[in-house]
Formats: sequence, C-alpha cells, structure tokens
Amino acid sequence: MNERRSNIATAIQEAEGRLKEAQAALSQAQEQLTQSQAEAQRIRKAAQENAQASKEAMLARAAQDVERLRQTAAADLNTERDRAFAQLRQRVAAMALQKVESQLRAGIADDVQQSLIDRSIAQVEVS
Repeated sequence: MNERRSNIATAIQEAEGRLKEAQAALSQAQEQLTQSQAEAQRIRKAAQENAQASKEAMLARAAQDVERLRQTAAADLNTERDRAFAQLRQRVAAMALQKVESQLRAGIADDVQQSLIDRSIAQVEVS
C-alpha cells in the first residue's frame, strides 16, 4: 500500500509539474500573442501612414501637372492670339497701302493723300 501511495504521490507531483510547465508555456504564448498583436498594429499603422503619404504625394503631383498644363495652355493661347493679331495688322497695313496706292494712281489732292498716309502710319504704329 505504501508503494501505491508513493506511486500516486509521484504521479500527482508529475502532474503538478506538467501543469506548472503548461501554465508557464501558456503564459509565454499569451505574452508572444500580445507582442505579435502589438507588432501587427504597428505594421498596420505604418502601412496606413505610408498609404496616406503616397496619396498626398500623388495628389500634389497631379495638382502640379494640372497647373503646368494650364500654364502651357495659357501660353499657347497667348502665342496664337499674338500671332493672329500680327497677321491681322499685316493684312490691314497691306490693304491700307493698296488703297493709298490706288487713290494715288487716281490722282487725289495732296492734303488728302498726306492724311491717308498719316492714318496708315498711325494704324501700323498702334499695332
């Protein structure tokens, strides 16, 4: 009977030892889980911050691109407008000269001739 008691006591001690080991392992696993969750949260937060920074950078680049396109379009429009005005001035000057030449050939008075010349020169200078 003593041997049986001894076997039972040994079995209980072994079971208690395994219980303590299991509790220690559980505690360690819970600690690792907590650390892993914290690390996962840190990674998730970093990813969100990186995504936000990337989004803001892309929006800033897009805004710069739009502004550059607007400036280019405005410059192109101004260039075309200036070119059109220059062509129009040339045509007006040419037409005025033709008119003056035809009137000169028809023999107009000196004062009228001088007035037409002055007006044509004034139009060319304004342009």
